[in-house]
Amino acid sequence: MLGLALAARLLFLLLADQPLLYTHQYTYFTSALRIAEHPHPLAYVWSSDEWRTWDQHWTIAPLYHLFAAAVFKLFGAHLLVLRLIQAVLDAVAAVGVAWLGRRTAGPRGVWAGVAYACYWPAVEMSTWTMTENLHTVLFVSAVVLLALESERPSRAVSFLGGVLVGLAALTRSVSTVFLGLAALRRAWAERTRAGLAAASLVLAGGACVILPWTARNAFVIHEPVLIESAAFENIWYANHLVDRETFLQQEREVHSQPTPAAKRSKALGFALQGIAARPLAFLDKVRANFWHFLRLEGLHNLLRIERSLEPWRHLGTLLLDDLVFVACIALFVPFAVAGRPSPARQLILLWCAYYLFMVVVVFHNEIRYRSAFVPFALAGAAGGAAVLCDAAERARLRVRTGALAGIALALSMLWPFAGPAARAVRAWHAMRPATASAAAGDRVTAWLRTERAAAHDPSSPRPWFLLARAFAWHDQPQRALAALLRGAPLATAANWSAPIGRPRFWREMDMDHDARRAGRHLDRISWDTDPWLVLEVAWRDLPPPRTDEVVLGSGHDYGAVRGFLHPRGAEPPIHLHRLEWNRYDRIGGPQPPPGTHRWSRHRAWLRLRPATEAPTYDVTLVMGSPFPSPLEAPRVTVSSDGVTRTFALDRELRPYLLPGVRATSGVVAVRLSAPTWSRAGEPADQGIRVDRIALAPASR
Repeated sequence: MLGLALAARLLFLLLADQPLLYTHQYTYFTSALRIAEHPHPLAYVWSSDEWRTWDQHWTIAPLYHLFAAAVFKLFGAHLLVLRLIQAVLDAVAAVGVAWLGRRTAGPRGVWAGVAYACYWPAVEMSTWTMTENLHTVLFVSAVVLLALESERPSRAVSFLGGVLVGLAALTRSVSTVFLGLAALRRAWAERTRAGLAAASLVLAGGACVILPWTARNAFVIHEPVLIESAAFENIWYANHLVDRETFLQQEREVHSQPTPAAKRSKALGFALQGIAARPLAFLDKVRANFWHFLRLEGLHNLLRIERSLEPWRHLGTLLLDDLVFVACIALFVPFAVAGRPSPARQLILLWCAYYLFMVVVVFHNEIRYRSAFVPFALAGAAGGAAVLCDAAERARLRVRTGALAGIALALSMLWPFAGPAARAVRAWHAMRPATASAAAGDRVTAWLRTERAAAHDPSSPRPWFLLARAFAWHDQPQRALAALLRGAPLATAANWSAPIGRPRFWREMDMDHDARRAGRHLDRISWDTDPWLVLEVAWRDLPPPRTDEVVLGSGHDYGAVRGFLHPRGAEPPIHLHRLEWNRYDRIGGPQPPPGTHRWSRHRAWLRLRPATEAPTYDVTLVMGSPFPSPLEAPRVTVSSDGVTRTFALDRELRPYLLPGVRATSGVVAVRLSAPTWSRAGEPADQGIRVDRIALAPASR
């Protein structure tokens, strides 16, 4: 079990090779680096809350920050070691899920651990810098110990189980109340002096972990909160139940309060006011939260957002996320209704009921919040499968009722996607001759066939975007733009195909003003969402540009580069949204050299279709390692079509020549390999700065 789970996580880490994504991951990454880089990290952690402040006003649970900071301090400021450790920890959690599955279903319950070992969100989560990577293993281990202690009473195990619940609470504070619930369950299950003693030891174990932190908050920081204050903001955000303008007014009022205590009080007051004034809106929130928690993310991305993802990623999320989750829910319901009694079942149901109440009724939820639910639901699903496979058990009314309820809930999760899936299949099948006509240059036939295909799925932009891609890859920018503009009004904001294609097509049509404006808009999307993801979509949607030179970060390099980070220039980014890293002037040190550019990751690619025909080309790359990179002389390997050179870069931006490169299928493709660095205030694991790539016919 441990080997299977670890292999799945290592394969994803190495093959997907994705960086940190979005703002949340950088919240924890940057905080951990600040601790690791501090000259007096222990004093900094103990006497300041700066390292765990979120949104400038709230504090968040501390333990994951400290865990990641310790890894950075011991092994250096790189993500690889942290990710490897997280993969091992989550593999240990899979072993715990298998143990719980055996307690609910007998020997075959080990399949719960197999399911979790291959569960796609858990596999991917191990590469993120998020609290779930520490919380899951701590909490699963805690439940295992509490169940084991109920079977074989032990004072040491009772105390250690409480300690692990306390550590999980310091990682994600939503676990805190479960300490009391677990102690009550233990006392009620036995209802003897021994049971009461065991319950007291569970509480004592958790208190030994949590209360010293509470004392530090009260007497050192002078903010008397149990673990964090962000819970108050979350309650307010989830229950304000007013329009956006009113919420922004509330936000200004909360943030203007003179003390943290006043901010907490005001935020909680607005939440309670919202529930009391709009009870029907609150009930609608609960309904929406419930179905959002059960949403099938693979189908949602494929059929509603219609993201341009790699086929393997779509397949992985459909088979190892959606399919696993639907089966899990269908089997968990009969387990909850009629599962075989055991301490493990009691603890699983107690946690799942409490957690669902918190993320559905009290707070709000994100899809990643399922990380604290699915391990236990899978163990419960094994128990549900066990009672359904037993003929004697299956004859019971409660089992049949639970099975029907589970099937009904699973079908209700699938039903919203049935119609979109059928329409998408018909449209995709009808699009095959349309793209073939576009490739053959028959514009009229391609357009008419796309019209007929789009009629099968009239609310989807996919047929038009497929047509635009076919035209683009066959050098028909005007037709590609027309198809793109036809589909753009149908696309969601999270579908970036239209904004990615517009700058290229307008530029190739010599509409430079529109191209520059669209390029700035695309740069803004990169900063507001994630630059690596935008470049990945552009690499699939757009052909290499037909040119002899590309300036990186200019808004014109989409489709030409991959494996790079934010577009940067002499001027600040247009719109930074809620990025966590600092500007150069806040980091300290010299200002960066002017000029548009991007920083690479450890591997990066560039590709062009030469505008000048020649047997071979000399490729010039303008590269360097200026501030804020701490690497003064990184050695960078540049390769293309069998030609490889290694260059020692320095602080200056200089041209470096890769001679005698051939175009393969009309494309000159270059790969970079560089050492990486990280520092607080910057994206993780950056490599080298690249300003420009240029081609010229080989001189000899």
